[in-house]
Amino acid sequence: MPQVKRKRLKPEPAYDRGRLANEGKRLNRWAWGALLALASGSATAEWVSQGDVGNAEMFVDSSTIARSGDTATMWTVSNLKTPGSANGASYVSLKRQDEYDCKDSRARGLQISAHPKPLGEGPAVATEKGSGAWTAVAPDSISEMLWKIACGKS
Repeated sequence: MPQVKRKRLKPEPAYDRGRLANEGKRLNRWAWGALLALASGSATAEWVSQGDVGNAEMFVDSSTIARSGDTATMWTVSNLKTPGSANGASYVSLKRQDEYDCKDSRARGLQISAHPKPLGEGPAVATEKGSGAWTAVAPDSISEMLWKIACGKS
């Protein structure tokens, strides 16, 4: 079993701070404080290392798992051992979202982005949507490890 490391990241604001502050003046103080507490608590990612996967270290944030019926989606990040380049910019991590068929042991990529900093930090230097094609999850593979995490299998 690989050693597990936890690293708490600071959330990146995804809003216009000035506009949000002006709207906040209209809210009473209690409601504004509750809103901020909820937003800051849910926006923090906890990437947990799943270990070395050859040319990268793989991380999963279990709070990104969303299950619906027999399917689940999950985000992963791979910190690369050797930087890559795309569109004239270098990147050291890949952040991707995959969908898993928990009943039929299949997976497909939904989206992937390349980032200049570890753990998917910094603006993406390249992004790509998945093909939508399902592929079988091979036994004893990285895909199977991720499928088990996303689907809650032992």
